[in-house]
Amino acid sequence: MRRLPLRDIEAFVAVARAGSLAQAALTMNLSVPALSRRIQQLEAGLAVRLFERQPRGLALTAAGDKYFAALDPAWRSMTLATEALRKRDHAGLTVSVMPTFAANWLIPRLQRFQARHSAVQIVLQTSAEIEDLNARSELDCAIRLGRGPWPGVTSEPLLAVDAVPVLSPQLRDRYDSPRHPHDLVNARLIGTDHQIEFWAEWFAASGIDAVPTDCLVFDNLQVVYEAASAGMGIALGLDPVVRPFIDAGRLVPLFAERVRLPRQFHLVRRRDAGGKARDFAVFRDWLFAEAARFAA
Repeated sequence: MRRLPLRDIEAFVAVARAGSLAQAALTMNLSVPALSRRIQQLEAGLAVRLFERQPRGLALTAAGDKYFAALDPAWRSMTLATEALRKRDHAGLTVSVMPTFAANWLIPRLQRFQARHSAVQIVLQTSAEIEDLNARSELDCAIRLGRGPWPGVTSEPLLAVDAVPVLSPQLRDRYDSPRHPHDLVNARLIGTDHQIEFWAEWFAASGIDAVPTDCLVFDNLQVVYEAASAGMGIALGLDPVVRPFIDAGRLVPLFAERVRLPRQFHLVRRRDAGGKARDFAVFRDWLFAEAARFAA
């Protein structure tokens, strides 16, 4: 097959759309003579006249009009496909993450990542739900809290989760603190609607066969900790995400012992690496180094 004269075709489409050499030259950042030469080369190669000069500009000939009608939709499709791919390549690595993990653990550390890897942009999309990476191609990876593994994706354990009941200092001072985990069975507890089983897991790990009977429910863990710090009840603090609340004195642990839950934070990705494998590898290495530093 002969090579298509794409530069000349691009010039033809631009002039046909604009109806003017001068206007098309501005659009393509070319001089009028340079653009005119491309049109002449295309006409010579096709052995057909595509434009007729008129007092107020150029007009397509019958052959030119038919040619433009066929080329214009195809050229638009090529342009849109190229721009979409270009934006995908430069839009950064899009990470789905639960709001509490983003606010309390990941974001405070991202400045260190950007300082070391300024060429890799991290775009966070927060959601309290577990997003389906295979159904949402715009998401490159995710940090999930759960047991794992999940079907259709690869996952690596990132951070273990140690749990301890927490409450506000004011609420603790208002009544005698529970002395034993069993004392919490009938206490006012706070949890999330999609992770209420965390309390049951904590009770089970503490040797108590119980399910919370009086639990105030919110839709995400960040709100749970805010509610606990406001004195609305006792929340289950999950280290690492509860650590900033404890360090700031807004929440205090009820017991010295922490319980290791069967759930962990995992780094999750589709099995199809796609076009951002290098950026993902950089982010992954940094993320696991930060996790090791935190665990130590």
